[in-house]
Amino acid sequence: MRRPRTAKGNHQRQGANFFLRFLIICALAVVLGWPQLPTPRTSAQPADAPSALEWSVAVDAARCRAGASAVIPPCLEQVPGRLERIDPDGEWWRVTFITRQQAADWIAQLLTRPGVAFVEPAVRLSYQWIPGDPLVPQQSWLQVTGFPTAWDDTRGRADVVVAVIDSGIAADHPDLAENLLPGYDYLNRDPIPEDEVGHGTAVAGIIAAAVNGTGIVGGAPGVRILPLKVGDQVGASSLAIAEAIYGAIERGIHVINLSLGADTPSATLEQAIEQAYNRGIIVVAAAGNTPDAVTFPASYPEVIAVGGATADGKRLASFTSRLTRVDLVAPAEEILTTSWDGQQAGWETRTGTSFAAPMVSAAAALLRSVAPDSSVEWVRQTLRETARPLDPPGQPGAGSGLLAADKAVERTVVRRFAQTWQRADLPVATRTATRSWLWGPSAFAVTREPYRETLAGTRAVAYFDKARLELTNPNRPPDDPWAVTSGLLAKELLTGLQQVGDTTFVRRQPAEIPVAGDPDDPLAPTYATLGQVLSTAPPGEGEVLVWAIDRTGRIEQQARLAQYGVHAGPLVAETKHRVASVFWDFLQQRGLVYLGGAFRTDTLFWPPFAVTGFPITEAYWTRAKVAGVERDVLVQCFERRCLTYTPDNPPGWQVELGNVGQHYYRWRYGTLPSGPAPNDPTLMAPVDSSGPG
Repeated sequence: MRRPRTAKGNHQRQGANFFLRFLIICALAVVLGWPQLPTPRTSAQPADAPSALEWSVAVDAARCRAGASAVIPPCLEQVPGRLERIDPDGEWWRVTFITRQQAADWIAQLLTRPGVAFVEPAVRLSYQWIPGDPLVPQQSWLQVTGFPTAWDDTRGRADVVVAVIDSGIAADHPDLAENLLPGYDYLNRDPIPEDEVGHGTAVAGIIAAAVNGTGIVGGAPGVRILPLKVGDQVGASSLAIAEAIYGAIERGIHVINLSLGADTPSATLEQAIEQAYNRGIIVVAAAGNTPDAVTFPASYPEVIAVGGATADGKRLASFTSRLTRVDLVAPAEEILTTSWDGQQAGWETRTGTSFAAPMVSAAAALLRSVAPDSSVEWVRQTLRETARPLDPPGQPGAGSGLLAADKAVERTVVRRFAQTWQRADLPVATRTATRSWLWGPSAFAVTREPYRETLAGTRAVAYFDKARLELTNPNRPPDDPWAVTSGLLAKELLTGLQQVGDTTFVRRQPAEIPVAGDPDDPLAPTYATLGQVLSTAPPGEGEVLVWAIDRTGRIEQQARLAQYGVHAGPLVAETKHRVASVFWDFLQQRGLVYLGGAFRTDTLFWPPFAVTGFPITEAYWTRAKVAGVERDVLVQCFERRCLTYTPDNPPGWQVELGNVGQHYYRWRYGTLPSGPAPNDPTLMAPVDSSGPG
């Protein structure tokens, strides 16, 4: 009854296909009045009105397929009733018959027609919720799942869209109106997806109720909701849901929430979910409210399935399914959210896995806000691995544990640091490239530091030997070269002005730490030393550099230094300093980088000065102890880094970025931590956005 599939999922679905064939036989039996064939006991009876009159037909694309226009496929010609496309490619069709006898006659014929690959009755899905207790005057679920801490980094980007495929949404609700996009009603075929049930309105509030001083706040209040109505008081058709998924795909949304379920699978719905998954769309579904029943679509492998926990998040809810495949759980009891009774907007509590699923959808939307290039499987893995285990761990229906939105967002921020690190330093770490580190082999500290122009007054930072990575605004996309910056650390060390905002500084003493050489070197100039010569005029272009500086700041010419052939390079107009020729060549070099999931040759520093900042001193020679041996070293400080040139070093290590990250951490905090940080971003590399999802 079904066309051959690829090897993917064949073994997983054999049982489901057999069950679907049995359901079709049962549906035909009821239509034809064969009382001796029993109807399976399910909550989504294939013999009810939608199942008997409304069918899905898949046609073989090679043998029978409609063209780009609305022409009916040849193998479906002369079929009575209404025919409508479900998917945009014209492979899946909804056939609505007038009578049960008509349906029985024509389904039997369609099964014998060449070009018809599959048929199934529509499955009626019911909303996964239970009426809740009276209004609770607080949103305990926000704290239980860690959303307030997650908001330190992001509340969701306005261009991230969650499709709520449900009973519609009350468009005028004061907590939702500003976050709603124009949607669609797949029941009445109009652009007004008004909620007749209140279920979709409740789901939407958990995801993105606005921060407006009214009512509640959703888990991702900065994202937008696309309301797609597929159901009424009695539930929703699997075919309407499938069609809505295809519509969501065409709209380019990022997350789909399905707070609906049935214990009967639907190949039509499964096919739509597979296509969404292959387009990188995160599909989240409720696991169901019957402990001893399997729920679809939550059981499909492409879906992130969400079970229910108690209001405090410590135990499984009594009603949540123990048989459905579950990825993680979220509170599902007495969830305060937006309400709509058909006339008046308000706020009420709801109970059911229908209201646990949107918490995970909100968390997924936050993750996609910080990491828009993340795959579905990376998001699933992050949500699972950061979940807090329930007691006892590993129990059926609990998945990996309780949603921890704070930990999931934190890991996503670390992912951004890993992406920045891996471009230049993954080739070094894997010994694919022979050169010095741009950042360092690992991060020794990952923490948060005060910064005025952020959502919470702090920002995430990662300290490497040679720099500090910082993510001031996680909502800036990964391909923005200024999204993850390395801080004006050298400038702070030279001036003693610790930056805690765009224009806010804390005055301290300049750092008495050697810029180059060993940490205990008594000879080399310190950052405080170079801070005394910030206003020194530049030499002429092409002039051979023979100026030397000592620890006291005394500058003198030493003719012997001409042997190294270093000359003054281009003048940088922004700071009126020249870049030494060896450093200019270093900053212009091309080399092996990790980009787009592969090692390739590209510009190592891009955009120019993004990693180093502009020069703030001239280049000076000094005598410094390097590994205990006194050597000639050329030093020049930029806003973000200090560069050194040691002629005695082997090729690939003559020009190096100084250990500004170590120096700055010592200046600001004292002793360096030992070993890599537990959440070291390099452990996450390589981070790729390729692959399904």
